[in-house]
Amino acid sequence: MFSSDKNIETIGQLIADLHQHVDLRLEYFKVDAVSKLSKLLAAIALSIIIFMFGALALWFVSMMAAAALGEWLNHEAAGYAIVVVCYLAMACLIFARRKQWIEVPITHFLAQLFLSEPSQPEEPEAHEEEEDTL
Repeated sequence: MFSSDKNIETIGQLIADLHQHVDLRLEYFKVDAVSKLSKLLAAIALSIIIFMFGALALWFVSMMAAAALGEWLNHEAAGYAIVVVCYLAMACLIFARRKQWIEVPITHFLAQLFLSEPSQPEEPEAHEEEEDTL
């Protein structure tokens, strides 16, 4: 009596449920991947926009500082040279600290984004309706 119709029907239902579970998990991982990639692309786009406006502002501030220093020193080339030396010093400092300031934060951001548990959808809170007593 090991192979009754009820056992075969139960095994068939179990296989169907397992197939549905695998399909739902696959769909869930696809949605989670799209969510994480969209967050990554949004962060990249925002970084590019901020970089472009920051570079433009820095360009004008640098030109203004170089012109002001040149006027103050009565030698325009000296003002521009001082600004260039400041940028070279900043570039050397950033290069020396690139792991702490660039690589580690980017690695932490990507690890947090891609290695964290997928977020569960929030369930709406049930609000109890209060009866007005007039």
